[in-house]
Amino acid sequence: MFYIVETREQLLQLHTDEKSFIQLISGNSNFHPAINDICLLYYKNSDKGYILPIDHSEAFSLEKEDVIEFLSKHNKLYCLDKKFHSYFIPSNNLIDINFTILDQENKLIDLECDTLVHRDYYRKYYPDSNLNKIIPISKHYEKCECLYDLVKDYIGKENENTLLDDLVSEYKKVEEKGLLVDQKVLDKHFEPNWRPYSIQDNLIYTYYNLYNLTGRPTNKFNNINFLALNKDNGCRESFYPLNDMFIEFDFDGYHLRLIANLIGFKLDNNDSIHNILGRYYFNKEEISEEEYQQSKAITFKQIYGGIDKEYESIEFFQKIKGFIKLMWDKYNTEGYIKLPTGRILHKDKMENFYPQKLFNYAIQNLETKSNIIILKELNKLLENKKSFISLIVYDSFLIDFSVEDKKDVLVGVKEIINKHNLTAKIKYGKNYESLVKTNYL
Repeated sequence: MFYIVETREQLLQLHTDEKSFIQLISGNSNFHPAINDICLLYYKNSDKGYILPIDHSEAFSLEKEDVIEFLSKHNKLYCLDKKFHSYFIPSNNLIDINFTILDQENKLIDLECDTLVHRDYYRKYYPDSNLNKIIPISKHYEKCECLYDLVKDYIGKENENTLLDDLVSEYKKVEEKGLLVDQKVLDKHFEPNWRPYSIQDNLIYTYYNLYNLTGRPTNKFNNINFLALNKDNGCRESFYPLNDMFIEFDFDGYHLRLIANLIGFKLDNNDSIHNILGRYYFNKEEISEEEYQQSKAITFKQIYGGIDKEYESIEFFQKIKGFIKLMWDKYNTEGYIKLPTGRILHKDKMENFYPQKLFNYAIQNLETKSNIIILKELNKLLENKKSFISLIVYDSFLIDFSVEDKKDVLVGVKEIINKHNLTAKIKYGKNYESLVKTNYL
């Protein structure tokens, strides 16, 4: 059979196997998948690679439903970026090779396979949302064959990890909703590569990058870093809720409470951890606001930079020091260590590694695991509501809240957070800039 499959009859002739690979090609690779369409699908089985055209100028189109039906016959389908693919096709049988590469190599490999035609067309016609539909199919095929050759040795070597499936599905539920944007304010503070890449009908879409060694997602898309928005220059006023208001749940001392849970150090959920530790630092029951800020600075220095001798006698830091030693000993004895999400760090792949750095990786990874678990419960709570989560910034969840859902929904959010031995400061506002604290809950 020729490598282009143009009819349903030809599609049904393709055989399936356990190590099939797919690569979906959208209309323009720079556009957010929420505002993009399928152009082609590359499919590789043990015979050879095929192109399944769905909307391309050079071939008759297959029905998308027929392609999905064909893909559903596979127990496993390997791809690069499961979250991206899930915007276009069901993802229940997709295996993300990027996670396997991170586990095997402790870094992502170079997957640059663009042909000269791809580079030339994207330089000249980057605004065209249908750009991939005019690049010759033969060039898409060449690129996908290259991608397959680079990743084929990782196929079938994945670790069974349902938490990663939840990571993909739950973060997608957040980013696909979008944020309402004031484009005049946005233009004052940001310079997108090309506005239509991520903005449509006054909605701007974020995109979480899930492929970081620590497991901690980042979120930079179209030259806007949504996890590092300046709090002082007014840029956050660019973003508005689709419903009535934003409500932010900002975890108090998130890493510290996760660490306390990890090492078995009992904390009072009704008090800030910075107050608790501040009493040790200043040897007094009531600390001032200035001392509270000093307490935060002292604690973060100990956690991320190593514990000073003057604080080693504090039980919290004693237990941390003991935990770090146990982790480091295990890492050196066994030659690897498994982080909370299941990410594996191999001793022979990690350069310039040391005990404190290993601990920092573990805590960032634990934060991600905690976020996945909490996010899944919150998305379930909001499943049939108008309110939804529109942004996750490490230690905070931003809810686009509809008053139709009433206070009970917010109480439910707070109960989920408290259930995990965490507390949160709550803010609300008409845009992301105007958030103010509230004791409403």
